[in-house]
Formats: sequence, C-alpha cells, structure tokens
Amino acid sequence: MKHTHLRKCLIPALAAVFLVCMLAFAVCRRTVSDFFSNNSADSGTDFNPTLTLSEDESFRAYIDALFCEEIAASPLSLHYTLKSPKDYGITSYSTDLGSYSAENLSVSAALAESVISALREYDADMLFVENRLTRDVLLDSLENTVAAASFPYYEEPLLPSTGVQSELPILLAEYTFESRQDVVDYLEILTGIPAYFDSICTYEAEKQARGLFMSDFSAEAIIAQYEAFAASAEENYLIYTFEEKIESLTDLTVADRAAFNQQNQAIVTEKVLPAFLQIADTLRELNNGNASTSSTAAGKDSYGLCELPLGSEYYAFLVRQATGSSDGIAALQNRVEEQRAADLLAIAALLEEYPLLETDSLSAAAPCETPEEMLELLKNAIRADFPSVDNCSYTVKYVDAAMEDFLAPAFYLTAPLDDYTQNSIYINSGNGYTGIRLFTTLAHEGYPGHLYQNAFFCSTDPAPVRALLGPAGYSEGWATYVEMLSYHYAGLPDETAEFLALEQSVILSLYATANFGIHADGWSFAETLDFFSDYGFSDEETIREIFELIAGEPAHYLKYYIGYIEFLSLKEYAREIGGTDYSDLAFHRAVLEMGPAPFTVLREYLPAYFLE
Repeated sequence: MKHTHLRKCLIPALAAVFLVCMLAFAVCRRTVSDFFSNNSADSGTDFNPTLTLSEDESFRAYIDALFCEEIAASPLSLHYTLKSPKDYGITSYSTDLGSYSAENLSVSAALAESVISALREYDADMLFVENRLTRDVLLDSLENTVAAASFPYYEEPLLPSTGVQSELPILLAEYTFESRQDVVDYLEILTGIPAYFDSICTYEAEKQARGLFMSDFSAEAIIAQYEAFAASAEENYLIYTFEEKIESLTDLTVADRAAFNQQNQAIVTEKVLPAFLQIADTLRELNNGNASTSSTAAGKDSYGLCELPLGSEYYAFLVRQATGSSDGIAALQNRVEEQRAADLLAIAALLEEYPLLETDSLSAAAPCETPEEMLELLKNAIRADFPSVDNCSYTVKYVDAAMEDFLAPAFYLTAPLDDYTQNSIYINSGNGYTGIRLFTTLAHEGYPGHLYQNAFFCSTDPAPVRALLGPAGYSEGWATYVEMLSYHYAGLPDETAEFLALEQSVILSLYATANFGIHADGWSFAETLDFFSDYGFSDEETIREIFELIAGEPAHYLKYYIGYIEFLSLKEYAREIGGTDYSDLAFHRAVLEMGPAPFTVLREYLPAYFLE
C-alpha cells in the first residue's frame, strides 16, 4: 500500500487535520477549537484585544492569538511546529499530553461553534485575499469539529498503520534538543505517557461496551506493534537516541548527561514500556470479550463502517474530512471509476502503439542508486515546472529495525514553521524498496512532494495557524500527483514513464473503489477478492492484507487517490481560466501558495492566485 506522510502534531479531531488538518494522528485529545475560546490573560501570549486595528489587522491578530493558544497547550505540537516559541510571544506552555475521551468531542464542538460565530463577525470583503482564504479554511475545520460530535465513540486513536503506536515513538525519537530545557520538557512528556495511555484504554473499553470496538484482525495487528516496541527494553531506541542527542548540548556537563541518561532510561523502562504493554493487554482482553458478538461469529465477513448503527453517516463525514472533497460517496465512486476507465483506455492506446511496452516497463531502471542521489536529481529536474525554494536541506534517515514491520516504506517528518529548511525523510529498509519504486517514493516524500510542498508554503510566510489546518487530501493528493509526474523525471522514455504512471493510477483507483465497497456497500472479503480478480489480481493473501488494511483505516487510503483526482480536476480548471497563458509552473505556484485547504476553497481562490 502507499507510504504515509508522518505529521508533526498530535491533536486529532479525526485526522486530516490532524484536527482537520495538518495533524493526522492523535496523541492529544485537544482540537483546534479548544484554543479558540481560551484567550485568557495568563495564557503566555502577547495578544492585546483592546488595540484599535483595521478589520484585516484585527483578524490576523485574532488568528495569531488562536495559534499561540493551541500550540502552547500541546507539547508535541509546540515542539514540532515552532523551533523558537518565544519569537511568537509564547512564554509559557504545557508539557501535559492531555487525555482521550468521547466527551471531549462535545466540548470541542461547543467551543468550535462559538468561534465560528466570532469568525463570521469579520467582514470577508474587508480582508486581504490571504486572510479570506485562511478564514474559509478555519471555518471548514471548525464545522468538521462540530460534525464530529454526532459520532461519539466512532473515532479510533489506535489504527493499524497510522495509530499512536507507530507514530508516537518516531516523534519522541526525533524530538530535538537545543537546550537543557528541551531535555526537561521531553522527560516530562515521557512521564505523562502512562496517564494518556490509561485514557485510551478507558476509551477503548467504552467503545467495546457499545459494540464499536475494532475488528479482531486490527486488534491483533496493533497488539503485535505495542508488544514489539516494548520487547526491546534496555535496547529500546528511545534510550540510545536520547543518549546521542544530548551529547551535542554544550550547556550540559558530563555529570548532567549521566544524570539525564539515567533518568530517561528509568522512565522508558519503568513507565513508557509498561504503558505500551498495558494497551496491548487491554486490547487483548477487549478483543477476547468482543469475540462472541463479532461479525465473524454472526456468520458475516463484512467489517465496513456501514455495518454500524451510524456507520454510513460517519463514513461520509470521515471521507469528506480526510479528503477535502465536497462530493458525496456516490459521486466520488463515479469519479474514481471514470478516471480508471480513462486510464485503462490510455494504457490500451499506448500498448497498441508500443506492443512491447508492458514487458519493457518491467525493466525500467532508476537513474541513480542512493536515496541522496535520487533526491538531488529530483531537486534539479523539477526546476522548470515548479517554483524554487531557497536553502532547503534534508537528512535521510532509516527506520529502527524494531519498527520496520509496522511502519510505511517511507515518510517525511514535517519541519518547524520557523525552521522549514531543515527536514528529515525516513526510509524503511524492511520494505525493500529500490530502483524506480524508491525513486518515485522519494518524489512523493521529498521533491516535489511533501518536503518541497511544506517548505515552499512556509517560505511564503503564511499565517502561523495555517500550519495546523488543511485536509490531508491536499498534502497526500499533491504528493500522489507529483509522484505520477516523477516517472518523467527519471529519464525514462516518455511512453514508458506515461505507462508506469497510468498503471500506478489504476492500482490506486482499485484501492479507492475497494474502500467505498467495504465501508459504504458492505463488501465481504469474498466480494473484495472478486473485484480485484476482475483486474488480474487474484493472490488471496495479498488481497486479504489489502482488505484488512482498508477495513482497519476507513478513509486513510482515499486521501491519496481522491486528493490526486481533485488535483487533476483543479489543473483542468486552471487550463480553462488560463487559456493561452496557462503553464504548469503557474498552476503549481498557485496551489502551493494557497496551501493546504479543502478543494472547494482551492477552486474558489484559484483565479486570484493563478491570474495574479
């Protein structure tokens, strides 16, 4: 399946956001709406609401204050979003991870409704286009937060491939130390993990009591991940990465380092690892108790959301939030089928003109071997079609062997808003990606994918709150769109590059249709197998893996393909309004400058950015 973009913040409101947004997995149960009503005098920010400002200046001051309140309340979000919080007026902040509960949905919804009212008090016509766009993205995010309250206990923090168990360890391992205070903050965050995990265990028990617990195969996969991480004990990478990071701190003495190392090891072995095992034990107990009422026990083989009482409604909500598309399920199903049909016709035309193309494409080679060489080639090859980003660097890192079985083939760790030129791309050696497959994966994660998209948007000096907003369908759709283009940057013959890109698009479309089939139409495994068999994919073990991944993460893989076809649609619109002045460079610049946003918002603002 597709690689994922590891987001930097841990504030859910159901993914895509990472509340809505640029935060997709959940560690803190706070949402963007939480800080929208917290403009308290002791907040640690510099905002003074009594200043006399123009409408536009007042709006910007307001959203900047909201950003500071949210970030100051979420320790991991703060660390991964800002390198220098003081530069944003943040002088105090929390190191508490918070808790996870269904009740927070209703609290967040009430707060979101009050902020929606406040945002609508601003006259959109009096705002500059950038702030009007930000206002619309905020409103969409908040409306999603309000809608989420209709589905208590449907949200799932423990997901097979993008859950807390896979993403939290990476965020902790990558937590940078610039000073002694960073070390102190980090250790306080570690200390809070057991309490946070306790709240997840309570939440999962409440889900199980309501018949909304995860499938047995998802539970088993997640249990294995938690146990694998905890099994490393004394050799756990949270211990040795900590030791490596504090070596570079000049404000620590040898004795300081020894004391901190000892403290970290004690917290990891006595608190963090037992907390991981606690979740594994809780899930095993809940899964065993769930067996008598599971769909398998009832003689079914369907694990789609549509099988649940409000499942169809929740799935529609989840798809909209995750993809950023305003189309309903039926419309999206049709669009996926139409795109697949068009791609298959294009493939047939290519094969008619080049009869050996299918065979020749199997031996398509990458233009270089190492990840660093591939990224440098891509960085230079895209210059004619994409606007430049100055002074942007990256480091290629490798997933720890203990986590190779549970993480994506590659992912990008989003850089701080105020230090966007320093980036990290992780490669999972356990997946064995090489050659053209690795090349296009690095295009997705690096240039001109996630790394480049994030760096370019940050270079435009957007309102800081934009770092927390925008559906994942934008970022994953963009990365998938440029991944398709990257075949042409690999130095392959045009017909080979086009064939491989079309083939990849067709495969992703099959995943998308299966997603709708499983969660909207209630497909069983047998029906899913029949569907893939119609397209020549009949290996039962592979299809079983796909079925379980889609069943376990309902809208996750739609972010890629629905986002991709939305970008194709947006590109066609740009051609219409641009006419003879259209260029790919101008289109790419426009959508990159607008940044992560729902596609209806992007379409509305495209003329203002594309024709400027």
